[in-house]
Amino acid sequence: MEFNAYREALAEIYLASEGQLELSSSASIAELRDIENDLGFSLDPGLRAAWLEADGGPNWIPVFARPGHLSGYHFLSIEAATARRRSMKRNASRYADYLDPRPRDPRIGAGWFNEGWLPFAELDGGTGILIQDYCPTHAGTLGQIIAYTHDPDEMSYVAPSFEDLLEESIAEISAYPEEYIPEPEEFD
Repeated sequence: MEFNAYREALAEIYLASEGQLELSSSASIAELRDIENDLGFSLDPGLRAAWLEADGGPNWIPVFARPGHLSGYHFLSIEAATARRRSMKRNASRYADYLDPRPRDPRIGAGWFNEGWLPFAELDGGTGILIQDYCPTHAGTLGQIIAYTHDPDEMSYVAPSFEDLLEESIAEISAYPEEYIPEPEEFD
């Protein structure tokens, strides 16, 4: 699923729930080139297209759902994504001796930060973060989606691609809109 179709479907779900999907205006090509230069790799076409359509949105507007978790993640702007990435890098040393509560999925590399990880969505100020993985293990796929979850701290596999996440996310939000869409008074 492409982001423009996803956005339209999500806007319809919001409208049916008497809400309105609010996203920021698009990022510029220059902003995308800048982030790619800073990262040292090209963005996945799906995520790139998403930021070209909307450079994030307000933190009270769920845009993505992690299938099976009833957790609504808001879409980070390019600036917020790079800030979250810097924060993850800075805090990774705090986890040096931390043991995962269960064995990590073999598709995800070790550690709590990797130069090839790019956060693009979060919930509750970073207690949950969706990350596109540009450096998976040999068992993973380039561009797979992984998640950091706090309490217990863990990294877990979410979807094989951004497009797959969109398909799974819209199915989840469609099935349980009352869990994701804010009440109309919350939009005021």
